[in-house]
Amino acid sequence: MITLQNISLQRGLKTLFDDVSFAIYDKQKIGLVGANGAGKTSLFMLLAQGLQADQGELEIAKGTRIVTVKQEVDDLEASVVRYVMQGNAELHRLTVAMEQALTEEAYEEHAQLHADFEALGGYQLESQAAQLLDGLGFEPKQLHEPVKSLSGGWRIRLNLAQALLQQAEILLLDEPTNHLDLDAVMWLERYLQNYQGAIVLISHDRIFLDNVVERVLYIENKGIDSYTGNYSSFEKQYHEKRLLQQKAHVKQQQKIAHLESFVNRFKAKASKAKQAQSRVKMLEKMQRIEAVHDKQSFSFSFAENAKMPTGSLLTLENGMLGYGDKVILNDLNTMILPEMRIGLLGKNGAGKSTFVKGLVGDLALSQGESKKHPDLKIGYFAQHSLDALDFNASALTHMKRLDTKITDEQARKFLGRFNFSNEMALSAVGGFSGGEKARLALALIVYQKPNFLLLDEPTNHLDIEVREALAFALQSFDGALVLISHDRYLLESTVDEYWLVDQGQVSTFDGDLTDYYQYVLEQKKKDKQKVASNAVDNKDLEKTEILETQETPKNKKESRQLRAQLQAKLKPLMDKIKKVEKEMAKLQAQKEAFDLKLQDEAIYQDKVQLNELLKAHQQVQVELEEKELVWLELNEQFEGEG
Repeated sequence: MITLQNISLQRGLKTLFDDVSFAIYDKQKIGLVGANGAGKTSLFMLLAQGLQADQGELEIAKGTRIVTVKQEVDDLEASVVRYVMQGNAELHRLTVAMEQALTEEAYEEHAQLHADFEALGGYQLESQAAQLLDGLGFEPKQLHEPVKSLSGGWRIRLNLAQALLQQAEILLLDEPTNHLDLDAVMWLERYLQNYQGAIVLISHDRIFLDNVVERVLYIENKGIDSYTGNYSSFEKQYHEKRLLQQKAHVKQQQKIAHLESFVNRFKAKASKAKQAQSRVKMLEKMQRIEAVHDKQSFSFSFAENAKMPTGSLLTLENGMLGYGDKVILNDLNTMILPEMRIGLLGKNGAGKSTFVKGLVGDLALSQGESKKHPDLKIGYFAQHSLDALDFNASALTHMKRLDTKITDEQARKFLGRFNFSNEMALSAVGGFSGGEKARLALALIVYQKPNFLLLDEPTNHLDIEVREALAFALQSFDGALVLISHDRYLLESTVDEYWLVDQGQVSTFDGDLTDYYQYVLEQKKKDKQKVASNAVDNKDLEKTEILETQETPKNKKESRQLRAQLQAKLKPLMDKIKKVEKEMAKLQAQKEAFDLKLQDEAIYQDKVQLNELLKAHQQVQVELEEKELVWLELNEQFEGEG
């Protein structure tokens, strides 16, 4: 479907590709792999025709649709499900045209548009969009909310759903799992396995790559090599190829040495001059095999903690956690021992992060008691750990703030263990990539020698090499670990047990991640059965529908009366819901305004103003979460009453 011939591409002064050729065929699932900065994203832009090659030809078969995931979503009034449906451009055009035709009372035109809409499967489109949204973690009640009510992470999921709906011949996915929870990652993996088009995938999730792709394109030294098989197969082939290359290099060097020795010995002798000259030409024509230069892989470790407590590190007794009057988790009776290595499971919004905040102490128990060992030393990583970094300060400055006694030399040496060169250690953190900020946040945690680690999605910005280094470091960590992650490789290689956060409870989960996914599927099935059962048992609604199908005037009157009674009954609840929605919109606007201010580097120069802004931001966030919980409760009441 796509052929690249002798492609060269330069960005600025850097040559990314030099004389590259490869093809993408129908229904192939390809993983695009390479070091950071090798050109993966630029190649995506080239395939999507957002970039022009400096040299070579890019041929795309006629009728081939190439789809990427949008990076931004405007604050739209359109509903979530309608936004996803817009991914099918032709059906969306027909929908808008039909609405316009009805408005203009152009009934013949509407009839033709309707026929076209039906022929293209328009009536299945909303169902397809809803299924995609369900798989990506959206609740049914979210489907008809306005897009502008969604946070950034949910908007990314929304764009992914829209791209998937288009069923393009070639789908380009750049880190699609980054903002998904484990449930959604496992669903997406199975969806892509059955995807009918070709896929080109950039991902740092090795298990996801292993389970989705059947071919790997590896970018290295301005070239692209193709390997058949998944990521693990690529790693093995790549290693074997380098071993063979090094052997060939050594053998060639021996041959070169032998030829040069002959030339040096006999070039002055008339009887051997012709033979010597022949060997000189042989040396000149010989295509040299490069030596393999193995770059040093990134690694780090947690220093052994001199004060490793015996017995319980932390205990929660009859604990309750929530926001305002809304209880998220209750009946928490938890004991964390030094040898425990726990992975937290549960759907998005179940309370995993809330539980971790309760353990750390960032969120106070609303009931119960938290007992901590006097020698407890917590290392806590969450997404706000990156936001808490001073973007105007250097990595070295962060180290010296953490330990006022550390020398510059000691700090630089420690930062060097995390791949921060001398120059980078002195650079402002604001210029760092997301992965570099995450590495710095981890470095600051490691330096403090914790005996209890709580990591909430630590891999979001990390590449495969750093993820593997983190996994190895955690394997040798001698303290307790509680981990939330959508990276199954990290979970499977570092934790010994799983705890499930579900329906306000935290309990042990008996099984592995495969068992957990089966549990998720069963729960979704039960939820759908429950919805269907509620629909059948809703006598008022059933009676209304029956009355509406009757033609007698008497029944029509009864139907109108019943609807009026229902509306009167539900109006107070609807009024409350609308009021809360207005309050939520106002708080969301305030939060976004604070977010913009926090992106301004100047604010970090005034610590007093910064602290005030952070407090206000936190207060708005808490109020918004409280309002969201009230909104959910009111909607549950509405569904029960309706």
